[in-house]
Amino acid sequence: MKKSLFALAAVGAFTGAAQAQSSVTVYGTLDAAVTQATNKYTATGAVTTQTSRTTANGDGALSTSLFGLRGTEDLGGGNRASFVLEYDLIDIGSGGTGANVESKTSANTLINGTANANTVSAAGFGARQSWLGLSTSMGELRIGRQFSVMHSVFMAGSAGAGNNMAGAVYSSGTNAAVNDASVRPYDVFIDRAITYRAPAVSGIQLELQGSAQYITSGETVAATANSQIGAAVTYTGIKNLTAAYSMVKVGINSVTATSGDTNLTTHVVAANYNFGPVQAFGNWSTRTLDWASGANAAKTTNSEIGFRAPVTPTVGLWASAFTGQRSSGLTNAATTTVALASGQADTKGFQVGATYAFSKRTTAYGIFGAQEIKGKAAQTTAKVSSEGLALGLRHTF
Repeated sequence: MKKSLFALAAVGAFTGAAQAQSSVTVYGTLDAAVTQATNKYTATGAVTTQTSRTTANGDGALSTSLFGLRGTEDLGGGNRASFVLEYDLIDIGSGGTGANVESKTSANTLINGTANANTVSAAGFGARQSWLGLSTSMGELRIGRQFSVMHSVFMAGSAGAGNNMAGAVYSSGTNAAVNDASVRPYDVFIDRAITYRAPAVSGIQLELQGSAQYITSGETVAATANSQIGAAVTYTGIKNLTAAYSMVKVGINSVTATSGDTNLTTHVVAANYNFGPVQAFGNWSTRTLDWASGANAAKTTNSEIGFRAPVTPTVGLWASAFTGQRSSGLTNAATTTVALASGQADTKGFQVGATYAFSKRTTAYGIFGAQEIKGKAAQTTAKVSSEGLALGLRHTF
């Protein structure tokens, strides 16, 4: 109740809208850490090293710093309207460049040589979620910028809970420097998404998602278009067990693509089981890029296992490790920076972390992780690696 009252006061500029809501809540996370990241690129005996040290990095190592509003309105008859409006707090107090990490585009989105336009980066606020929803007895429909259906599935199998440090499949960076060794298989947020969440039946819940964009820039210029379809199934019918599967396929039709149309498909299977003293996690993912001709351009497959254990009521530990393979036939500049102009490579990484809970909302933590992509056969001298260390404090409200 206090949160709701505070929210109504804090958003006085939207008084008319707030009064129409059954409830409006302000929420957020502030996460600041001292971090050190080291990234290395090795080829033909030469090593290029980038090291970054940052104090009070405000984008968050354990969790992304964010500010949000959520609200619901009772429409009667069991129906409900809802909304979420959420922003990153990027590099607050760090004096940095505001380069984004977790919440925007992963490094391997550059796998076809073009960056995902689903990105906003600058010191200050960065776009996260902004959607409207309608719930009935038939399920819930959401429209707007949202989490990919794959995100919640992948988190079910992540011992590190999607932190922003190197060493996990989810990691897209060390939070202090670009991580070329990224293996994240999906984009966290989807623009212009329409998502349907079916009611849970016997512990099984189905989620469907789609988005599309078509733009013409002139009568004599070919149109650019991209679309996505995705689905996720989550099962929680057995006590202590969560298992989930998700598939997302992205079609890209762009005049700038190296070899015409492309199709990007990701599959993820994840699960966790709480044994009591230890909770076990596991996930398997494959990300495949194909040209419209059917020729394979690149593929990355990874498997990760981990555990999380409460040592005391206030101290928790986790550890995880992954291994996998990547193949690529690409020859553009975007892939040469990750030692994969062509051929095969091995991927691996590990991460350990600890938390100390001062209260339900304030937590101190330490995280260390490392990962690499190393070429095989003719590419045995080519390798990219990244490691990061963070000591920080997180507060949620």
